[in-house]
Amino acid sequence: MNEKEQHHIWELIVGKLFSENDKEEEKELEAFLRDEENQNHFRRASGIHKKLHDTKLLHNISSAHSWEQVTHDLYRKKIRLMITVTKYAAVILLALFVGTQLDPGEIGQDKTPLFAEISVPLGQMSNITLYDGTQVWLNSGTTLKYAKDFAENSRKVVLNGEAFFKVKPGKIPFKVQLKNSEIEVLGTSFNAISFPDEDYSQVTLVEGSVKMNTLAGKEIARMEPSQQMTLSADLKEISLKKVDTGFYQSWTDGKIVFHEERLADITFRLERWYNVDIVLGNPEIGEMRFSGTILKNKPFDQIANAFELLLPVNIDYQNNLGEKDVVTISKKNMPMKN
Repeated sequence: MNEKEQHHIWELIVGKLFSENDKEEEKELEAFLRDEENQNHFRRASGIHKKLHDTKLLHNISSAHSWEQVTHDLYRKKIRLMITVTKYAAVILLALFVGTQLDPGEIGQDKTPLFAEISVPLGQMSNITLYDGTQVWLNSGTTLKYAKDFAENSRKVVLNGEAFFKVKPGKIPFKVQLKNSEIEVLGTSFNAISFPDEDYSQVTLVEGSVKMNTLAGKEIARMEPSQQMTLSADLKEISLKKVDTGFYQSWTDGKIVFHEERLADITFRLERWYNVDIVLGNPEIGEMRFSGTILKNKPFDQIANAFELLLPVNIDYQNNLGEKDVVTISKKNMPMKN
């Protein structure tokens, strides 16, 4: 079962537990549960869900205590999971619990969870507020991990994907671990990109200042507002340049503002936003420039119409049941002049 299918199955299971599935989703879940192994997954999720409500006598430094801590903070709105579809918030909530490596049979035993994990499926976004008041916007296909005792002695998170951070000032440095480096700040706003399947990481500073370190703690450079640093996976290639930061923070409002951006760069971001594969007919198409604003809540066909209207391209959309849809962008054949 691939990652996309796993996300979808968890969506159906959590939708059932929170009474959010429609008739079609209920039928799909029923078919899924005909398999005995899948029934075990559902029973495990049901057990976790039930224990969340049944556990009352909780004690310190235990798995049960972590449940109390998470649910208590949720009710006090210290952590706010904001997402366009309610059931996805439930999926992310469940991901928090699963991320602590908690098993229903371990409730009441002294087993301290190592970390919490928040995963955002492709095609979705999420906004959370951490224990220290730091706000984090998570883009599609992103995972954020942090220790159970976050904000007590350390403010460190591990990022796989893209996130925008608005760090709450504090005495303890806030650190973001990327795959090849670490961001260190006290209070600032910045965007970070570090997908595991890409050969670079990128940090764009909006305000304040940040220090870029190696994973071993050695300082690489200090950044100023409007600067962007791109680091190769092996840290042998590091570039620093001035950029328009609006492009790198507009996605947190559900839009991307492009100003003469390469079509290859635009389609790269759209693939994650809409969970599709975009194929460019030839390299020349990727070098075409586009200016405009794309709204995430608009269907993809409206974006395709804008591209076809403003650029000399044709767009073909192929629906694939159970797999990613494929969008092919080809160069438009211009009429011959007499």
